[in-house]
Amino acid sequence: MIKQGENGKFLSDTAWNYGAFALMAGVGVILNFFIAAIMGVAALGVFNQLYAVFVIVGQLAAMGIHDSAQKYTAEYAEDEAAQTLVSASSVIGATVIGSTIGLGLYLCSDLIGRVMDSAEVGRGIALIAPGVGLFALNKTLMGLLNGARRMRAFAAVQSMRVMIILLFCLVVGLSDARPSTLGLAFSLAEALLAPVLLFLVRPPLHLVFGKDFVAIFRWLLRHGHFGGRALVNGFLAESYIRVDIIMLGLFLGDRQVGIYSFAALFVEGLFQVPVVIRTVANPVLVRLLIVDEPEKTAKFTRLAALGSFAVYVVAAFGVMIILPYLAPFFPDDLVMSAHELLWPLLCGLAVYAVFIPLDHILLQAGMPGRQSALMAFNVAINVCLNAILIPLYGLMGAAFATAISFVFSSIALNIAAALWLGLDRSLFFTHSIKK
Repeated sequence: MIKQGENGKFLSDTAWNYGAFALMAGVGVILNFFIAAIMGVAALGVFNQLYAVFVIVGQLAAMGIHDSAQKYTAEYAEDEAAQTLVSASSVIGATVIGSTIGLGLYLCSDLIGRVMDSAEVGRGIALIAPGVGLFALNKTLMGLLNGARRMRAFAAVQSMRVMIILLFCLVVGLSDARPSTLGLAFSLAEALLAPVLLFLVRPPLHLVFGKDFVAIFRWLLRHGHFGGRALVNGFLAESYIRVDIIMLGLFLGDRQVGIYSFAALFVEGLFQVPVVIRTVANPVLVRLLIVDEPEKTAKFTRLAALGSFAVYVVAAFGVMIILPYLAPFFPDDLVMSAHELLWPLLCGLAVYAVFIPLDHILLQAGMPGRQSALMAFNVAINVCLNAILIPLYGLMGAAFATAISFVFSSIALNIAAALWLGLDRSLFFTHSIKK
């Protein structure tokens, strides 16, 4: 498995998921362009606030069980009996917890709309609430695919999700519906994906009613223990890239949030460039850290980091060159305003892009609590910088705050690896793993 991870399979899996990423990125661009041009900048602000809430609360609904499912599926790759128990128990846990959180979000939708000072956002949150519950289930099923390194199926499902969202939003935009109706796209996508994922994974839920009930219950506790400690990381990892939009929603209006979210669209897309490699690398890191192969670990981390940076630079350069030519298609200097915001954001992200493929290494080493502590530090820095700079400098303050936080995150990851994994010569050179 390790040999495959270093050679053919790792590169093949990465290629498949970059194909899915290219589709997702294209859909994201088309969708944001369409909403801004047809429904207006304020509608774009509503849509991106709904998206941020969906993803962030979706992490809370998943409760870290998807991380546990991915980690233990990879760890017990050669133990079919253990994998069966991991699968059944994680799906049950995700379904129960996700449904509860989804219901809670629906009941709080009006309150959240008042806090965000946007009735449209409140109405939209009520529509995304059912999708949040299903998202927890689907994310866990995808964690099982990821842990088993079934990355072609993983990429296909990712592609299906964004296509469903795109098609529904196009219908909403052309029908002159309220911006809040866009939130229904997320629930529809998760509802259609759930049966597909259940068919692909086929979790043996019948074990709950047989002699394996006790073993299932023990694995539920194990998922809860691991997932509970990983929850903060998952919750904050998705929040991290959207802290600026959430903070701007508190300080500024929907239109200004819409301008910034147009720039943030490209940042989030480029952020996914190294995340694709991280997704493929995670199950490989599990095995490498278990067997403690210093030279292979260092070689693999260098491969992942170098590939991430190279692809990021090419993609970021392309965005900055092409974006100004889109200005005539959008109103109110939207493109030029976004272009100015992108300079600090993409420079900061260039540093972090080297380390994103490895920024879940503590989780893969079986340290979810410490992984959560690291991410909590990163988000705290991001929140503090945004809280200081947005009132002073508005949209540009948010851009610089986020860029600086990317650099801090890169430094923090290396410090954490030295303290907790014994990687005192950084993540990229020969070392031994502390037991």
